[in-house]
Amino acid sequence: MESFSYTAFDVETPNRNNNSMCSIGLVHVENGAVTFQREYLVNPEADFDYGNVLIHGITEEMTHDAPTFPQVWKEIACFFDGLLIAHNATFDLSVLKASLDRHDLFIPEMYYVCTVLLARRHIPRERYGSHRLNDLSRGLGIALDHHNALSDADACRQIFEHLAKNYGLEERDVRVYR
Repeated sequence: MESFSYTAFDVETPNRNNNSMCSIGLVHVENGAVTFQREYLVNPEADFDYGNVLIHGITEEMTHDAPTFPQVWKEIACFFDGLLIAHNATFDLSVLKASLDRHDLFIPEMYYVCTVLLARRHIPRERYGSHRLNDLSRGLGIALDHHNALSDADACRQIFEHLAKNYGLEERDVRVYR
């Protein structure tokens, strides 16, 4: 774990279309140490669904003066050229890809590890009740403010580190998202 870098991330969406984000959290690790962590509110330039607001608590008013995705991407793109870690990674990556596509921004080839898939392989579902982020976090003693993008990203980082330390990583654990 100490010999490489990676970025754990999580997104929150304003609506069920899942083609924009209203928040993104990043935790970057280099050589075993967290070197960057931040949550960005993002003006999704889209409508908010009441159901999504109930989940994460982010309202349209909260993002009204927030930077748009292209503005945030200028600052965070550098974190997406290495290994990415996410819980249910295909969801977060699909929202990221849709956001890039929506703004005609270059979509990089992304290498990722999904902590849901790792947990399913190594931890019996019955141990913590499910492989959901909140259940794994509770079971592993990880603090979590669920659906806060930074908290979710950091919990994902800690779950990844636990799984890698206790079960190792295999080449098949790293996937490519196109």
